[in-house]
Amino acid sequence: YFKMTNVEINPKNKPQIKNSKLLEVLHHLSPKELNALRKFLNSPYFNQRTDVVQLFEILTGNDKKTAKQLEKEAIFLEIYPNQPFSDQNFRLLMSYLFKLVEQFLSIQEVQEDEIQLKLKLAASYRKHQLPEYLERSLKKIADDLEQSPLRNSRYFYYLKEMHQEQYQLISTHTPTNNLNLQAISDNIDIAYLTSKLKQTCTLLSHQSVYKTSYEIGFLKEILGYIQTHDLLQLPAINVYYNCYLMLLEPNNENYFWNFKKLLFQYGSMFSDTEIRDLYTLAINICIRQINAGNKIYFQEALDLYKEGLRQEYLLENGVLSRWAYFNIAAAGLQTEDYDWVDFFIKNYKNNVEKKYRESCFSFNLARLEYARKNYHQVMDLLQKSNYRDLLANLGAKTLLLKVYYETEEFDLLHSHLEAMKNYIRRKHIMGYHRINYMNIVKYAQRLMLLNPFNLEEKEQLRKRIAEEEILTERAWFLEQC
Repeated sequence: YFKMTNVEINPKNKPQIKNSKLLEVLHHLSPKELNALRKFLNSPYFNQRTDVVQLFEILTGNDKKTAKQLEKEAIFLEIYPNQPFSDQNFRLLMSYLFKLVEQFLSIQEVQEDEIQLKLKLAASYRKHQLPEYLERSLKKIADDLEQSPLRNSRYFYYLKEMHQEQYQLISTHTPTNNLNLQAISDNIDIAYLTSKLKQTCTLLSHQSVYKTSYEIGFLKEILGYIQTHDLLQLPAINVYYNCYLMLLEPNNENYFWNFKKLLFQYGSMFSDTEIRDLYTLAINICIRQINAGNKIYFQEALDLYKEGLRQEYLLENGVLSRWAYFNIAAAGLQTEDYDWVDFFIKNYKNNVEKKYRESCFSFNLARLEYARKNYHQVMDLLQKSNYRDLLANLGAKTLLLKVYYETEEFDLLHSHLEAMKNYIRRKHIMGYHRINYMNIVKYAQRLMLLNPFNLEEKEQLRKRIAEEEILTERAWFLEQC
């Protein structure tokens, strides 16, 4: 992207394009989207200005790195070779192209929603007084909704819109008492209740993390209405209702298990984004319980991860986040499901973002080999890898620390701890992580100096480790004392 031909780049003392919204948006479009945008701009229905197309072609060349060095006057002269440079006209041209780009992005989003497109077509038939075409269009919408696996708030919103168009058709062309007003009302209620429960779950989750407080209007009335009108028979409402209970009382195991069961049963009825968020909420409850010392939740988390992977709920456009990759492997290691972890690490390697792929793969494979006590393989994997991510680097150093200690390579461990301490001091590591890794170094050094035959000294060290507020490797240190 962003390479010009026959255009001067970065001349001295000439105005350049800086902090451009247009360049920022173009930079984030994929090659496929840029190609579609090019066709859009060349369509006379949307754009009849050739200078706009020229500007687009100049700004979407090959070299992204020169985007902020593009010089206004050179671009202007490339488009208007016989005109004097006008900064105002150039900014107007940029603005016009930006508006067309926004229009293109909006149309793209609408086109991905086939039901919404058909509803708009039905509305157009109604406005043009074509009842037969309208009726046929509504029949297609009804068939599509029936065949769709989705039964979320969006589904009930579409039902309401469809019934609304049917009402307009019936009331205008065949007046009768048999109007579908009740169906419209019912689907409005269900769509609202589902959306409200969903938003309530989001607020409760955010509230627990950021220690803030939200006022959730009509919640008491909504919960009562759901119960008295037997609406828990609807999967969308049932799932979000149980999600609400789980988030409200995270220590109630029955609420968690009910929610987990419903997720597995009705997952396919939600959109990709929704079900991924629901799985994340359940996994976060597991992490909360694990951090509180309830180790059985490692298995619960692993069950969620396995099902989420099997159904591809945890993948976004085929990509698995590196953090999910780490956490899934960690859950499997804690449950000692080593064969499955081996399968997971190797089978999902290529789903991790490319720039993190090799480091994530080698580090997690090293963790697995450490669990299997294959220490030479651990050192080989860690020493051959380049961990650009700061926390991954510290994680690798911590794992190597444990290997040196357990293989009684104390000279290497001493040098490693000094290097690790200097690394932490040099890097910009703030708050929790800085304290944690400095504590790991501190207690490893104390462990090396510990007299294994002095029971009182061992007990004192165990007490300090147990009482340390921030120490992710607490269990390992206690095991070594």
